[in-house]
Amino acid sequence: MSICKDVVDNIMEYIDNELDKKTLEELESHIGECPECRSFVSTYKRMLELSGSLKNKKFVTPEIRNKLKELLKSKKSEN
Repeated sequence: MSICKDVVDNIMEYIDNELDKKTLEELESHIGECPECRSFVSTYKRMLELSGSLKNKKFVTPEIRNKLKELLKSKKSEN
């Protein structure tokens, strides 16, 4: 499975609604046509929901949350 570079490069901005209108439209069009990217975006959103629901749990420390954020950033820069 290959995930298209533009989706990976813009995933954080896409999730946070920070893309300009043209880029947003192009990305959403692509996601609608590409099952791998659609799956990637869905999985990424779900991971954020799950990690967000964990932030109030005592076993998830700020250090763990920061490490998760850094891991996601490093995966983005690898692509």
